[in-house]
Amino acid sequence: MNDRIQRRNVIRLAIAQALSMTSMNVNIINTALVGVLLAPVAWLATLPLSLQFLTSMMVTLPASLLMARFGRRPVLIVGVLISSLSTTCLGIAVVTANFMMFCGGSMGLGMAMGIASYYRYAAADGVPTNRRPKAIAYVLAGGLAAGLLGPEIARRTVDLVPDILYAGCFFTVAIVQLASIVALAGLKIELPRKTASGGRPIGAFFRMPVFVVGVICCALGYALMSYLMTATPLQVVNVAKLGTSANATIIQWHVVAMFLPSFFTGSIIARIGALRVLWAGVLFYAMTIYLAVGAITFWPYWTALVTLGLGWNFLYVGGTSLVAGVAEPEERGRVQGFADLTTMTTVAMASLSAGAIHSQLGWDAVSLAALVPVTILVFALAWLGVVQRRDPQMVV
Repeated sequence: MNDRIQRRNVIRLAIAQALSMTSMNVNIINTALVGVLLAPVAWLATLPLSLQFLTSMMVTLPASLLMARFGRRPVLIVGVLISSLSTTCLGIAVVTANFMMFCGGSMGLGMAMGIASYYRYAAADGVPTNRRPKAIAYVLAGGLAAGLLGPEIARRTVDLVPDILYAGCFFTVAIVQLASIVALAGLKIELPRKTASGGRPIGAFFRMPVFVVGVICCALGYALMSYLMTATPLQVVNVAKLGTSANATIIQWHVVAMFLPSFFTGSIIARIGALRVLWAGVLFYAMTIYLAVGAITFWPYWTALVTLGLGWNFLYVGGTSLVAGVAEPEERGRVQGFADLTTMTTVAMASLSAGAIHSQLGWDAVSLAALVPVTILVFALAWLGVVQRRDPQMVV
């Protein structure tokens, strides 16, 4: 694959990433609030989000295997169609006040998100190893546009449907999402060549510290971000009474912090290594917990969500670069599929626990519980550092 095709692929995938994350941002901002209105009991307010992540978990491995067999483009386009149909279903569910339909639409959107999670891996296909972190980061940088567009859609279309809050948000992103098809239609990625052996079995990768730690960083990095972001609208709007506009602003800047560093993260990894970038991500998460505990007014929530976004970027891009670097092209279906299966399983559990802990114990308990995954990340990175010192040829 020549450099020109690689650059065009990255641009197309970045556009698709931006539109996919726009749908996700609108969903994150509004779904828990809709859940409060429609759910039969308070602690089920975040069930639709949890089902979304659960469905993403179930789809990740099959989607990866389908891409390995049929190619990235057709599977990614199907994901866009599912996303548009599902957000339409969410809007209808709000209009009809149907909680079960809302959960079903969230599950459909989860399928689409599970497929869209491979945009970043698709960017690394056919790219030399030393340039993969940059390609991955640039695609994730497409989410920066979503950080600006998504909250604005949520803010300006919240009452688009007369007398029914939030429905207009979902109808709008259902239309916006379809633009991804135009971008993905020109994607050019070759199918991986297969050998007689079919590559190494998945068990071989479990013995690689780089792969194991990469998966841990992706899984816990994403799960902790989702966990705190799921609880934030419930706290900011329903408890702190700061209003839906303040909530949209907080989420907007959180998403900007998630994706703006992607313009530089790949270059930073190439210069100082993924391990140091991952440590920086853990430091930002520790700062988030410190800022979140006891937060009452707008600025502590805003600052905590900004550092949360920065931590997510360093851990997710760094972890993804580790996972993408260990597999040969014919192995990527099962290796990347397992990595994302683990990630979305962890995210689903974190999302569901966020609503339960917040409704029963409050915001401070939600924040302090985040110390558990942060501690696990510290031990994982320390272990990888020890392994690297013992094996100087291993570059991390």
